Amino acid sequence: MLDWLIAALETAGNSVIYALGLTWWLVVPLLLAAVLHDLWLLYIRMLALKKTEWLVLEIKIPTEILKTPKAMEQVFSAVYSIYSYGTANELVAKYWEGKMEKWISFEMMGMRGGVYFFTRVPKDARKLVESAVYSQFPNAEIVETADYMDLLPEALPNQTYDLWGAEMHLVKDSVYPIKTYQQFEEEVEERRIDPVGTIAEVMSNLKEGEYILIQYIISPTGKLTGEDLIGESKKIVDELLTGKKPSPKPSALGGWLEGIGEFIVNLIKAPVSYPEWSVGGVNGEKKPERSFMNVTKGVAKAIESVENKASQQIFKASIRVIYIDRRDSFSPLNVAAIMGYFSQFNTYNLNAFKPKMTTYTRISGRIFPWWKNFRLTILKRLYYKRYRLRTFGKNNMPAKEDLPILSTEEMATLYHFPITGVEAPSLRRLLSKTGEPPPALPIK
Repeated sequence: MLDWLIAALETAGNSVIYALGLTWWLVVPLLLAAVLHDLWLLYIRMLALKKTEWLVLEIKIPTEILKTPKAMEQVFSAVYSIYSYGTANELVAKYWEGKMEKWISFEMMGMRGGVYFFTRVPKDARKLVESAVYSQFPNAEIVETADYMDLLPEALPNQTYDLWGAEMHLVKDSVYPIKTYQQFEEEVEERRIDPVGTIAEVMSNLKEGEYILIQYIISPTGKLTGEDLIGESKKIVDELLTGKKPSPKPSALGGWLEGIGEFIVNLIKAPVSYPEWSVGGVNGEKKPERSFMNVTKGVAKAIESVENKASQQIFKASIRVIYIDRRDSFSPLNVAAIMGYFSQFNTYNLNAFKPKMTTYTRISGRIFPWWKNFRLTILKRLYYKRYRLRTFGKNNMPAKEDLPILSTEEMATLYHFPITGVEAPSLRRLLSKTGEPPPALPIK
């Protein structure tokens, strides 16, 4: 028996080698073409990015903010206008000029001196972002500043500092929304809960040498955009209503044989019962019965939330968090506070955040300590470099990565200016705003 198995494996191996010997001239060029395609796109896009001039703008928030995050939702709706509406994917623009959908980074930074709000934008998008913010927060002030990352070493961790970091992803399909600001709000102003207030309070109590960095890089693009997102949401709604996932569409031969078998069964049962058909309607598919009468309140809420997200403008997002501290005083409690900040947006019936394990700065498993420490240092340094360079996804090719898809409402929940009731001690609020001179002021 063993000799027969060995002979069969040898015969199969020889057949594979023989087939590859005959078809290598076709298989190898196809494999090389796929690899060269990605390499060329990466190369041409890196050249285009080097020509792009980026600006770091600090947003100084006013003393009193009475508006809810709904105002920030309007800001992100205005930012959506950087979308090229498909022109970046035209052949010449994509493969020769290296064009891609623009992205903008919205960032928070906390250290001993206070809590700061930044945005990093292409130079030609500065006016757009400024107009969007001023339209909703006229008392704010936006100033160009040096990159705050220059305050930190070029490479971390080092002998003095250590870091923890992770990219945040969604647990479920991006069609499901996270818990948004509307679920935190109360009609009575004094009872409003500001989700950003949680992390602002933690950032306000950092000691010297501690830093908390949060980065949201967004671009109005992705595989789930426009009609695609609406189509996906309809599938989810059907699944929630019927309580089961739609069965995969059978092949033509399989469907034909299934139909014959069903006909024979119904013919035998015809004298005692009416025929029952599992297929019908358009393309031989039976439409699921949609009814809100037999669903729970949780399912009804999930359906409403999914359809609400599908009706909004959406962004593909790269979300990164970093905590930095001296090695001799590194506090795991601040790491728990950061994870707690994101967990407040989690719901069991909708969506939730989780760290992407390939970026999580932790290595588990029983391996040699020196090798584990070496690998962990390399992982942390690569992650820190991506944050510092603001790479979108892993290598500025977000279309090839499964990144979170977030609506304007979700982005406004994650990134907005704390309302007046948030009493974070180090929250930097603008006491006065520089005004423009009167238009009719005489000038000698």
